[in-house]
Amino acid sequence: MSGDIYDFDGNVRVAETITYYRYVPRLIYEIDMALKSMKEEEQTKVAKYIVRLTGKRYLFPSLARPQNKKALFKELDKISKRTRGK
Repeated sequence: MSGDIYDFDGNVRVAETITYYRYVPRLIYEIDMALKSMKEEEQTKVAKYIVRLTGKRYLFPSLARPQNKKALFKELDKISKRTRGK
């Protein structure tokens, strides 16, 4: 093929294309297409609405607030005290 690249060590890099088909429900496909056309701020709003709509059955880790270091060290201290006591 004309797109193949020959190396000096005698190997040839061959480009191959693999096509994979999967079936998804139409509603899932349409929601996915809508998400891809949204800006990042709009996607964040949709994620927050999903959390509200599902009654917090599904939480997005990317929406969680970062824990401040003081609270983190306090929690780690509690865990280490529990493990030392055993």
